Amino acid sequence: MRVTEPYHGWLIELIPEPTGYLFRCWLPEQRIAISDRKTYPTLAQALRVAKVRADLEAAYLALLHFLNEVYQTCNLSPDEHVALASSVLEFVISSSKKCQ
Repeated sequence: MRVTEPYHGWLIELIPEPTGYLFRCWLPEQRIAISDRKTYPTLAQALRVAKVRADLEAAYLALLHFLNEVYQTCNLSPDEHVALASSVLEFVISSSKKCQ
């Protein structure tokens, strides 16, 4: 049976598989789901990783929004904007891998 749990504005869906559980996270107003496509042995492990991933994605989206505003209203150059956005994305990707 699939379990759906709200978490800080995200919906986390835990999907049973023969070898454990997968997760999908999404924002209710979005149609794009986030998942690492890995199977975790327990429901608790899948939920823990899903919450970390939702937190990382929320931080990423907030920082991108901030960078876009600063770029449009302040003295942030296009190169600085790209470098900062790339750095934030790299952090999210590496942090996601460490939390699995």
